[in-house]
Amino acid sequence: MTQSVPENPYLAARNEWNACYGGYVRSARVWALVAMISLVLCVVSTSFALYQSNAGAGGVPQHIQNADARVVRATLGAWVAAFRSVTPDSTVEKGYIDRVYALLHLEDPSTRKINDYFRDNSPFERAKKTTVSVEVSNVAPLSPQSWQIDWVETERDHSGKELKSSRYRGIAMVGLSPPEDETAMSLNPIGLYIKDFDWTAQL
Repeated sequence: MTQSVPENPYLAARNEWNACYGGYVRSARVWALVAMISLVLCVVSTSFALYQSNAGAGGVPQHIQNADARVVRATLGAWVAAFRSVTPDSTVEKGYIDRVYALLHLEDPSTRKINDYFRDNSPFERAKKTTVSVEVSNVAPLSPQSWQIDWVETERDHSGKELKSSRYRGIAMVGLSPPEDETAMSLNPIGLYIKDFDWTAQL
């Protein structure tokens, strides 16, 4: 007859604990390891994305995708307003002219036409007697490269009295190309250039 060894209550309790909860502990350790690896990967990918964005922000973009129509519409409207507005503040007027030429290439017909217009209609000379405010009413595509722009010009004397109001319509031929330098990029970030522009007064 063999004598049974008395059961160790501490060992029995440990075995029972391992049987009941040991699996949960092992599972928790595995998930903790997975979470740590995911966190490390997230930090690495975020850091790389920030590096890429900072590196790209400092230079001129090499490739420009087709611009959103809403962006083109807003850019053309702002360009017409800068082209046709007249203000007695010479600093503001110079800013308008800078924005006009930021969307022009030297060799394009639009540049020659704008040069001729400013030569015969200096906004600085006009501003000695009158101001001109511009309200763009419509900018609509006629084709992927051609846009129609309608606007109203209101001319006033320096007392604020309205002298006349005139409606105009312009047709702009546009194209996309990278800005040539940092200054051009700040004024024309999407690289939209007006290759040709014609405008007439509407009755």
